[in-house]
Amino acid sequence: MTNKSEEKISDSVEILDGVSSTDVNDKVAAVFQEYLPEEHVLSEVDYIAKENNLESYRELLNRGALWANNPKIIETDEYAVSERRAFERSRTHPMLSLSPHMKLAAICTSCAAINFGMDESAIGGAVLQYQTQFNITDANIQGLTVAAPYLAAAIIGAPLTLYLDKYMGRKWIILLSCVIGFAGSLIQGFSNGLGCLLFARLFLGIGMGLNSSTVPIYTAECSPAHSRGAVLMLWQTFIALGVCLGSVFNRAFVGISGSLSWRLMIGSSAVAPFITGILIFFPPESPRWLIVNGRARESLDALIKLRPNDLTGARDFYILHQSLKFEAELKNPLSSWQQFKSLFGNARNRFAIIVSFIGILGQQYGGVNILVSYTTTILTKAGVDPVTAIAGSIGIGGGCFLATFLSTQLIDRYGRRKMLLFTLPVEAICLFWLGGVLNVQNTQSRLGAGLASMYVFVLFYGTGIGPVSFTLVAETSSISVRMAHSATCMFVNWILDFCLSMTWPKMNATMTTSGGLYFYGAFNILIWALAYFCIPETKQFTLEQLDEIFKVGILAHIKKTSRYLTTWKGRHK
Repeated sequence: MTNKSEEKISDSVEILDGVSSTDVNDKVAAVFQEYLPEEHVLSEVDYIAKENNLESYRELLNRGALWANNPKIIETDEYAVSERRAFERSRTHPMLSLSPHMKLAAICTSCAAINFGMDESAIGGAVLQYQTQFNITDANIQGLTVAAPYLAAAIIGAPLTLYLDKYMGRKWIILLSCVIGFAGSLIQGFSNGLGCLLFARLFLGIGMGLNSSTVPIYTAECSPAHSRGAVLMLWQTFIALGVCLGSVFNRAFVGISGSLSWRLMIGSSAVAPFITGILIFFPPESPRWLIVNGRARESLDALIKLRPNDLTGARDFYILHQSLKFEAELKNPLSSWQQFKSLFGNARNRFAIIVSFIGILGQQYGGVNILVSYTTTILTKAGVDPVTAIAGSIGIGGGCFLATFLSTQLIDRYGRRKMLLFTLPVEAICLFWLGGVLNVQNTQSRLGAGLASMYVFVLFYGTGIGPVSFTLVAETSSISVRMAHSATCMFVNWILDFCLSMTWPKMNATMTTSGGLYFYGAFNILIWALAYFCIPETKQFTLEQLDEIFKVGILAHIKKTSRYLTTWKGRHK
């Protein structure tokens, strides 16, 4: 009953052999456009319905499966005009065609990201005040108070996600992260000394690790293929909004006398997880998590809610069921340790983890976290008064926030890879620009040119590596190791963030601020080269179809990309 489907998918690896990187996506699409006989598809639906007690959905599943097998059939009279219109609208206006449940799932999960941004910018505004009150003069301790959450997120939060996912599901991990985020934000606001502050920030980091490992995966697994990139962009949008809000609150509270000023700054980040914790009760659980855990009926119900109409939900359920059927791990689930080993031992998974690591490395060591966490410090040391410095930092988050609206329109149109190749060189130029500007003698010129370089930087960061890095983490892994992939990536993400925040005070003292900015500017050039040779395009494909792109392996992809570059040079001599 399944031989033809198995041949259709497994043969794609051979079809991809010898294909240049620019043609891979077309070849993958061609593989999935090989239609099966209708009687074979209907027999598959019969098996699915009987196996999962879905007899009441039989007619809907038949129509959805036939459409999944042959997309052109939607244009025939067997399907209603309203169904054809809904499909066409999903292609031309992917975000506007999202169902209410899908919109709620995207918004409420992405709201959790506000806490990240608010904490990063709030601590940047509060750092000078609590360092004075608690007499923190050692550069290492100064860095540790800022970086503590990222260490806990990497060491505890991200690995814990892999364990909890087996028992709780995506939604309830997000709820737990909100509870921890809410409590941690309040505790740090009421800290009476350095020890309490460090404990609160470490505790807060556990929630960050849980949240960041789960939210992008949940959102990707709920999203339609045509709008997945734009929906995942909301994660970065809300991080940027949090950065902006944190800076706004910093400016509002900076004039308050005494310790209440910095306490309100860092305590205000409790609002975002509180709101998210309420909203997460309403959208459905991830359809992929449900079906992998033997809850096919709930998975179908969830997809029907998450799609513009019932037919689209039935189609995506059939695609999901058929794709997962060929995952051997679905019948023999991998243990956590086996999943981790498979990330590096399996060529397909290794390719995906390397691509995700490149995105994370660019996102962290591209320099944005230095600007978010230390803008006030950088500007103050450059001779700008603290109030003006805090006010100027508002534009950091605001620029990222506005840029994400542009990126949502571009990511599914032009693709992830092109956006990286276009924006990374500009980010490098901006950091070199800022490093040079700090040596200008005139205070007003230094402030104006410095803020301009920062704002241009965050505009291109918010269009490129910022949102694209999380998108790559969410969509590149195979279903069998998806949570292990996400947890490992978030471990690396938070470790790098910890190192970045921890080392900047020392780097600033030994290399000077300009030297540190030059270092991170050069890193953007390195990431551009890695993106060019190692990252394939992933736009417009379902998460299952992406398996065919990554099965070629990283070395084969690099060779093909290099071969294409050589051919291109030969054509343009």
